[in-house]
Amino acid sequence: MLPSFGRPVWWRLGGLPDRDDVIPLLGLEAAEFTAVLGQPVRIRVDGRDRETDVWDVVVDPSVRFSILECDQESRRMRLILPDPSAFADGVNLLHSLAHSPATTVSDTEAATYAHAFDRIHAEVANIYPSFGLRRLDWSAISDRYAHVRDLAGEEFWDHAAQWVAELGDAHTQLVHPSPRFHPPYVATMGAAGAVLRHVPKDSAAWSAGVRPGDTIPVDEPHRWLRRVGASPQHHAFVAGRRFMTMNAETRDFAAVTPDGDHHSWTETQQHRASVVAKGNRIRIRAFTPDVPERLRDALVRADRDHPLTIDLRGNSGGSLVAAAEARRLFVRDEEPFGTVAFTTGRGDLAAPAELATSPAADPWPGPIRVLVDPMTYSAAEDFLHPLVGLPQVSIAGGPTGGGSGRPHTRLIKDGVRLAVSTAITYTRDGQPVEYRGIHPTDPASPRSVARGGVRAIAATGWECDPETGLSVSGRWP
Repeated sequence: MLPSFGRPVWWRLGGLPDRDDVIPLLGLEAAEFTAVLGQPVRIRVDGRDRETDVWDVVVDPSVRFSILECDQESRRMRLILPDPSAFADGVNLLHSLAHSPATTVSDTEAATYAHAFDRIHAEVANIYPSFGLRRLDWSAISDRYAHVRDLAGEEFWDHAAQWVAELGDAHTQLVHPSPRFHPPYVATMGAAGAVLRHVPKDSAAWSAGVRPGDTIPVDEPHRWLRRVGASPQHHAFVAGRRFMTMNAETRDFAAVTPDGDHHSWTETQQHRASVVAKGNRIRIRAFTPDVPERLRDALVRADRDHPLTIDLRGNSGGSLVAAAEARRLFVRDEEPFGTVAFTTGRGDLAAPAELATSPAADPWPGPIRVLVDPMTYSAAEDFLHPLVGLPQVSIAGGPTGGGSGRPHTRLIKDGVRLAVSTAITYTRDGQPVEYRGIHPTDPASPRSVARGGVRAIAATGWECDPETGLSVSGRWP
């Protein structure tokens, strides 16, 4: 349980040596802390004393795991970390403490699989924000999976993944501790396997003769679809992405063409540039920390007298801080662009908070066309959100994936963490981005239309990027 704070909470980060690296993210998530604590948070680094309404961060190498504790009487909280790198997981304990009957929670594993089941159930029940939006009954869903409480090991995790996937949210998932690398392909999981939709020309698969439309055979593809939760428009895409994930330095793949020819290749983990620019066309593959600076460089080289195209297709997100800084290069006024409602950690949503951004010193002056698809998701939607409805911006493709996320995580067992979405974001006209996605096109109209507050280019047939083979119209070729 949390203290009943009586005034804004001083969050004293003086014990965190690398606090400058996390303060920008904490600022972007201010509404989340207000929702849970019931009071705004004021970040302090000067160590000034205060008797009540304080949240201290302490690094203590003698502890083995993060601990979040509170004192009801003095209205104080303390986050104790074994080392600074544990800060993010430690802060995630806040939602868990909010619905816990105890005054202390720790970043430790559940003792048994039955306790792991109970922890998953409680975390989702108290933190997940979208039951009403998605018309879901968590109690009814959990009753159908009650048998999972009696399972153990891999069988437990297989059925627990299906249980959590019933929420239909790609950010709400069980995350295993093995390292993950996503090769540069877009695929949709179908009845025969993973159908490749995007194969970069500089990839190992392309060199092996693999092309969009080829299929990677998959044993029990329905199992991948059952274990993956995602909005309807990108469920098959997320399942394809999870199947192709690499947990080792290399992985062998094989694909079959529609004519029955076989091609195989070995994929190797390798760094790919997050931003690729050619003239007035800029592709953002992911929102890594270097994206804002790379975008600035690309805009310097672009022709400001001609329209700009920003390609976000296949961009499944990344750093919220990078996305927030990058979008300032394309907005011209400091004004609200929507709202966000965060969970309180106790089973309901706080009142929506206004979202606003400010332009960079010299934002792009001309028209902007943004290309999106169902795998434009998470931080990519946070980047896109303030551009929706601007008169100088047109958006082609979609709908987007439908989930800017802000996931909370909690350690469950066997190193597996549960990630749970904590927020619903809304566009200027009150449409939710979660689940629904951003709908820039209206297939019924052969011209530019407005839908959901978006000036959009309607789909008039197949319009494909000749370089990437990706569809601009919102459907895949």
